[in-house]
Amino acid sequence: MDKYMYRCISVRISYSSPNKIQRQNGSTIIEAIVAMFVLSFGVLALMLAQIAGVNTSINAANQGEVTRAVQNYIEVMNSEPKISLQEKEDQAKNKILYFKKDFSGFNDDNLTSCTKKLNIHLTNSKVSSCKIKDGEITVEWGGQMINKDDDVNDNKFSYSLTAGQ
Repeated sequence: MDKYMYRCISVRISYSSPNKIQRQNGSTIIEAIVAMFVLSFGVLALMLAQIAGVNTSINAANQGEVTRAVQNYIEVMNSEPKISLQEKEDQAKNKILYFKKDFSGFNDDNLTSCTKKLNIHLTNSKVSSCKIKDGEITVEWGGQMINKDDDVNDNKFSYSLTAGQ
């Protein structure tokens, strides 16, 4: 290193005591240790923020996956319902005929078969409940937990959609 480079890097502190002037180049070992502790705590804080950010993005991706799967299956249900002709009377005793869609052929309360029908693939999570009943699909799944002491019930998500809406 040449002498000019050294001057840019080193820190010179001049201070005087009552009897003489002293000069210090660079930093003391205690200052270096304190700086390392401050730096390590800063890095730790950034790591924790990164973990929270990753968990949030995984939960968002899982929510998007469930939404996609439910909406795709609703489209299948809307394209293949059982249709029956119904009759009702209005206030003037006129008969009104209308079509009624029946989605009971799609009903499924079994977690495994319902999840397979919907083709749900979650990241680091599992579907805890999946029901298809009379045209309504409801899916519940667990979210990401930051640490082992988190309550599982605080990290649950659900999505529900009814055919024909």
